[in-house]
Amino acid sequence: MTVVSTTVPASARADEACPVTTPSFESYQGYLGAAPHGIDAPAAWRLGQRGGGVWFADIEGGWNAAHEDLPGDRMHHVGGSPIAGWTPHGTAVLGEVVGIDNGKGVVGIAPDVERVFTSSIGGTTVADAIDRAAAALRAGDVLLIELQGTGPRGRYLPVEYWDDVFDAIQQASKRGVIVIEAAGNGGENLDHKAYGGKLDRSKRDSGAIMIGAGGPAREGFVDRERLDFSNYGGRVDVQGWGRKVATLDYGDLQACSGADRHYTGEFSGTSSASPIVAGAAVIVQGVARSRGRLLTPSQVRDLLRSTGTPQAGDTSQQIGPRPDLERAITALER
Repeated sequence: MTVVSTTVPASARADEACPVTTPSFESYQGYLGAAPHGIDAPAAWRLGQRGGGVWFADIEGGWNAAHEDLPGDRMHHVGGSPIAGWTPHGTAVLGEVVGIDNGKGVVGIAPDVERVFTSSIGGTTVADAIDRAAAALRAGDVLLIELQGTGPRGRYLPVEYWDDVFDAIQQASKRGVIVIEAAGNGGENLDHKAYGGKLDRSKRDSGAIMIGAGGPAREGFVDRERLDFSNYGGRVDVQGWGRKVATLDYGDLQACSGADRHYTGEFSGTSSASPIVAGAAVIVQGVARSRGRLLTPSQVRDLLRSTGTPQAGDTSQQIGPRPDLERAITALER
């Protein structure tokens, strides 16, 4: 299995003139902004909803818990052996969801998540990594899968294509864990006959929310149009920004001595898209909990799909809408 980012790490040579204190890069985080260009995280923040009461888990390879913009004291590793080469990727993913609001660097969509669990595929299987993370979570918590695998047509597919992984995801979903799964960067139609209906929800539904990559609201892209590398099809539920995502590590935005103060404005792929939706899922569950409700995985999936900003471009190549938290929260009031 591989990571699902298309980002190429910068050389990240430490800058001797690196500022004593990292500046805020929040202005680069357009995906946080109001719809239609972003998911409107401030709509939730104004209500005091910042992820409190919800736990979060990330499944992939490695992370840097010592990064200045991560809540290292709330992070717990529960499975597998971290893979050093994957550290920038995992750190970038966590920055989008749980980056702390400390006035510097970036801020996560849900910075007040109470517990963050990491589970690596190093030395174990994808299914086992998922099982270990899901076991640490409660019903209503959110689990993100940042992986893809090469399918029978030689293109990247979402990992639920493989039966043991499908079973692990389905079991987590049945327990009430909200699973967010990257659709993968194969540029592939997941409805292709070669896949035998394994990615057809009417025949085989893991319960996961599957994420495609859409264009960001940036020059040179069509906002919410499917990016060429993103998988698509009836199984893909919603989308996030697949290019130009500002978050942690890699070092093209800021590179200081060590890796604890590295930032990027170029994180991409279904890797960058999926954490945006994971953060939205954390927020809507937090809102529901604050009102005495607990949303099921299917309810969260339906809510994000029905209230999102519609996909642009060729909608026959479905990657779904972009979440709109203001509309989602309003819908929860009904």
